[in-house]
Amino acid sequence: MAKFNLRKAIIIASLAAASLLTACGAVAQTSSNEPHTHYLVKYGAKKTTCKKDGRLAYWHCEDCGEYYLDAKATKPTTLAETVVPALPHTPEKTDGVEPTCTKSGKIDYWTCTECLWLFSDEACTVRIDETQLTVSTTPHDLTHVEGIPVDGMNNGLKEHWTCGECFGYFADASGFKKIKEEDTIAYSLFNIPDFFVEVPAGRDPVVLQLTDTQFIDGGQIRPGRTGVDKNFYATNKMNELCFDYLTEVITATNPDLIILTGDIIYGEFDDNGSVWQAMVSFMESFNIPWAPIFGNHDNESKKGVDWQCEQLVNAEHCLFEQKELSGNGNYSVGIKQGEKITRVFYMLDSNGCGNASDETLANGHTIREVGFKQDQIEWYTKQITILKEVSPETKISFAYHIQTAIFADAYKKYGFDQEDPIIDINIEAMEDKTEGDFGYIGAGLKGAWDANKSIFKGMKALGVDSIFVGHEHEISASVVYDGVRFQFGQKSSQYDRYNYLMPDGNISNVFGANPEGTTPLMGGTVIVLSETDGAIKDSYIYYCGFENGQIDWTQYNN
Repeated sequence: MAKFNLRKAIIIASLAAASLLTACGAVAQTSSNEPHTHYLVKYGAKKTTCKKDGRLAYWHCEDCGEYYLDAKATKPTTLAETVVPALPHTPEKTDGVEPTCTKSGKIDYWTCTECLWLFSDEACTVRIDETQLTVSTTPHDLTHVEGIPVDGMNNGLKEHWTCGECFGYFADASGFKKIKEEDTIAYSLFNIPDFFVEVPAGRDPVVLQLTDTQFIDGGQIRPGRTGVDKNFYATNKMNELCFDYLTEVITATNPDLIILTGDIIYGEFDDNGSVWQAMVSFMESFNIPWAPIFGNHDNESKKGVDWQCEQLVNAEHCLFEQKELSGNGNYSVGIKQGEKITRVFYMLDSNGCGNASDETLANGHTIREVGFKQDQIEWYTKQITILKEVSPETKISFAYHIQTAIFADAYKKYGFDQEDPIIDINIEAMEDKTEGDFGYIGAGLKGAWDANKSIFKGMKALGVDSIFVGHEHEISASVVYDGVRFQFGQKSSQYDRYNYLMPDGNISNVFGANPEGTTPLMGGTVIVLSETDGAIKDSYIYYCGFENGQIDWTQYNN
């Protein structure tokens, strides 16, 4: 019986478990000429690639440590001899890109099509990664451009540098502060607003706000339209229901500028455009600059807003521009006295014409949803920023049709509650009102937008001190809140809903004819600006049909 070998038994057991033992039965002679049986472990071949060496299959005796190329241990070898050197890489060149002053470049490099490694040389001896491919931009080829001062109405030029390679503009000699070409312009103050109203020195400028004339031509009622009194709104009653009121207030206040804050007509009752033309002709008859903006009903006419805009642009005294911005009619009007621009009115379309006609919508930038769009915001922000750089003391006003939500906050100091179904707040009759506040609040705010106040905060940051709106026929309140005047204009016609004064001093509203013995509250809101600095020096409502346009509210307090 053979002698039991513990070590050999352990090796056999473990290798057999791994299925690696080869029972070759090979016998070798030891130095003492005793026979030796190999206990061989097979190591499989490994594939050779260009990324790493391969290997031949070999057998290793775990007892004596010898290496063989066969399972019978007849072909001795060494471990080193089993190594198969890696294959050569197969490089494919990618040409580099020369850097410029605006774009980084890339070096020439080679990619092995087999392993996809990157190399900086064709022999593929220096391996790199993608971060090493980029070549930094080259310095700008800068030329200094001297500044040119503003000369009256002529714009000047700011000192800057231009690059002869990329043709870019820079504010510094190092080429770090890139600017746009338009940023090199040194603007003349008188080239910033779109329009100017020149007011002679020696007096305070007067601006008159008219709103919601909202003409309804009973002769143009669309088929199937109900709820409109054709007789009350007869075509021949324009003077009685509107023009006579406007004539009184314009003649009495003799303004330097008239702003119309929307809903000039009720568009669905002017499909042939005759009412719009009548209004334009009437406003032109005073030879006073007038600046209109669109409301939520103007653009309903089948004549289309582009036609309406054309009539405004062609009117001699009308200040209006239809920019390629959202809405229709976004422009600015400056009040000029001497060499100063004391105030600029930014006239914006607050959009929201939900029943805009197909003819209007065809222009592609009429917006049915209420509120300013981003391009409008960017336009006035840029223009005001330039204005403030040139003339920091110039005052800023905004005028648009549909009120923003901030108006509700402003009116809370007089008990305004948007959720209250009955609102009847006559600020003018209050003995404890804040000086400078006036007007009437007879309804909640319909369609108020900018609920998170982000638009208002942006206006405030630009320096706005007054906002003039229309839309709410039953509201004519003007209140200063957070340093800003929030003003609804006084409704200027008996078209659509309007307020009227009862004999006891109370105010109510009606659609159509007011009750016998009551007086329609028609007119406009006057804004008096300081000649010195353009600040709002005074503001009040001119009521048509009352002595000097004023109502003595004290007579109703007893």
